[in-house]
Amino acid sequence: MYSNIWRNFIAAADKAANTVILAVGPVFIVLAVGLIGLATTVYFTVVFPSFYVWDEDYIWTKIYYYLGLIFSIYMVVCIFFHYYMAVRTKPGGVLNVGTEQSDSNDPTIQDLFLELEEYQEYPKTCKKCHLPKPERAHHCSVCRRCVLKFDHHCPWIANCVGHFNHRYFLLFMTYLVIGCFYFALVGWKPFLLSLGETGWDWSMPRPYVALSFLLAVAIGLALGGMCSWHYYLIITAQTTVEFYNNQYARRTARAKGEVYVNPYDLGPVVNLCQFFNVGRNYKYPIYTIFLPIPMSPPGNGKVWEKNPMSYANVQTEISEDTD
Repeated sequence: MYSNIWRNFIAAADKAANTVILAVGPVFIVLAVGLIGLATTVYFTVVFPSFYVWDEDYIWTKIYYYLGLIFSIYMVVCIFFHYYMAVRTKPGGVLNVGTEQSDSNDPTIQDLFLELEEYQEYPKTCKKCHLPKPERAHHCSVCRRCVLKFDHHCPWIANCVGHFNHRYFLLFMTYLVIGCFYFALVGWKPFLLSLGETGWDWSMPRPYVALSFLLAVAIGLALGGMCSWHYYLIITAQTTVEFYNNQYARRTARAKGEVYVNPYDLGPVVNLCQFFNVGRNYKYPIYTIFLPIPMSPPGNGKVWEKNPMSYANVQTEISEDTD
């Protein structure tokens, strides 16, 4: 009896927490845009003019100035573009596969079952939303729906990170981390001046400069670790959810004297090319990674290319069991 009461309490608390996370998403977006906007304003009003000094008498200082200005604008554009796309792009649901399809073209449940039956003898069904569950799809307890190639729900974008917006999310983190470390590298002198009481020639108040510098360092370190973790997952063809599932599968296989092979791991280089959809066998040229333009991921997020070694291991296990 008490165990049932406790389980019901945990379920209710989890549901309430997920509801709060979903509700406060827009607040996190406003906060993120505000903090990045503050740091950007401080950079162009204080940090940039203090580091890139204009000198009419030397051509090299002018070139240096313009190169720094172009780089700075490029970084700001990339940060805001990829953040906007990560927020606005649907990660991909079971019945609505992305932003390229309208609701009138969304597949029905019957269509989805028929599509999955081409690749799976018995298509899986989600135990929570009771819909067909493609491979690599997982149920988000916050959004209460299955998401294609689900990685996690991020409150800072008020959205799930999934098949169609994972690329934007990763590039947003990448550019933001680079921008934070660059801000700290060129802005440490104005930061030290902002801590004093004299020698301040800027219209921007000192506390804003100090706050922006500390935020850049803190976010650069924290987000840098998270960004590195996501690159590791990508080059090993895993999502955050799949990483923990694969860890369990490896331990189980090791206990049986077997070797587990991630079926989606095609090698680090191919995994990266597949994720960004660039390279010889994919849609876009490699240089498009550095352009702030919309780019679709490969495939529909329901069916994925497999590593032949995973099939070899399965056949070996079957033959051993038969013997």
